[in-house]
Amino acid sequence: MKKKKNDSDSSQSVKLIRKSNNLVEGKYRFDIWEMRVFTKMLTMIFPDDEDFKEYRIYLKDVIEDFNLTTDRQAYNLLKGGAVKLMKKEIKIVRDTDEGEKEFLTHIAVGLDSFTSKSQGSYIDISFHPKMKPFLLQLQSQFLMYDVRNVLQLQSSFSVRIYELLKQYEKIGKRIFTLTELKDTLAVADKYPLYANFKQRVILKAQEDLENYTDIRFTFEEDKRGKAVHSIIFNIYSNKTVVEERKQPESNENDVNEEMSKVYDAIKTWEGINLKTINEWLEKYSPDYVLERIETVKKQQANGTKIKNLMGYLQKLMQQEVLFEIKPLANTKSSTDKKQQNLLQTTIEQEEKALESLRISYYENQNAIIEHFFNTNPTVKEHFIESIKLRVDYNKQLNIEENLQRPSFKAAINAKVKEMYPLLFKELDESFKQQETAIKQSLRALGWKG
Repeated sequence: MKKKKNDSDSSQSVKLIRKSNNLVEGKYRFDIWEMRVFTKMLTMIFPDDEDFKEYRIYLKDVIEDFNLTTDRQAYNLLKGGAVKLMKKEIKIVRDTDEGEKEFLTHIAVGLDSFTSKSQGSYIDISFHPKMKPFLLQLQSQFLMYDVRNVLQLQSSFSVRIYELLKQYEKIGKRIFTLTELKDTLAVADKYPLYANFKQRVILKAQEDLENYTDIRFTFEEDKRGKAVHSIIFNIYSNKTVVEERKQPESNENDVNEEMSKVYDAIKTWEGINLKTINEWLEKYSPDYVLERIETVKKQQANGTKIKNLMGYLQKLMQQEVLFEIKPLANTKSSTDKKQQNLLQTTIEQEEKALESLRISYYENQNAIIEHFFNTNPTVKEHFIESIKLRVDYNKQLNIEENLQRPSFKAAINAKVKEMYPLLFKELDESFKQQETAIKQSLRALGWKG
């Protein structure tokens, strides 16, 4: 039922999917039609929804969204996917105040459909109420991505692997034991032989993500003897797909006059895309947006160096009252106290962003090391033994208590980074780029840090 991809149709309005990390890590297996119904339902949830609704899924929308051809079986396939989804259970392991628990629930309820496929144009269905904590009012520890990344995928396993790796995109690496990965995808019974699992799941996902999503991956096999024990996924931004989505819409009728004016004003800036412009114009008037663009251009003309133009412009969008930033040499000559206060506030906000970035970097380092140690317990023991003689090791405390001490943990981290620098390569590069961008934005404001 797959239609040939039409590039002119690829610029549809952006819809975001939000799932709790626990749900992403859940143990379940869908076929492709169950996955399509599930994905379509996810796009119909709004961030501020407090309860599930009955979601009406039109067959024509599914055909259009997933780029399918219409045939006489289309409605039956949609309905059949919904029926199977209602019977499907999902297993979620989560940490609670009482300890780790295994949660089991059905996913969907209440299917209302036509009895005749000739009449069938839509189905009505809702999520099971027990799914609320994993889909509604998500404030932290959740995955969010553009649904366009999964619409073209013909394998439900490719969708699952995309989500599992997308969570770790900033870290740049994710390690699964083979047993763990098969268990998460619920395929131990389907692909008991590694060769089949590799061909049908991993290599298929690698091809699909390369062709259709904003990330791609390579992988390495960690063997114990002749058997594969773990899969090491190296995760990268898929620049080909990302750049394609930055291009302006080819159909001029879909781009209103205000968006065209804004786009033309900054179309040469790195990082510009219509989604960002649309978000600005939903919040602010065209004059408000264009005024801030003009401010940035004036600052450049006055000699202010702004490397990350889009990042700096985004900050100005959040600033209701504009002030003129003089060239760095003349910053001290500003006489307007209110302008100086606004400038100082902006600098403080950027400094907080920098501090938050550094904290996140440290936490991501810890996450990499923790996962590395969990999959390599022998290596962990070796590291601990090798630094027991250090002065910052407290012999009156046990190993786990020492590991909670910042100085000891820092010593462990430094040793792991020294011995296994490739584990942190992507994380370090990403951090450096973001840190540089924030510092450049700060220095454009006259920051001396």
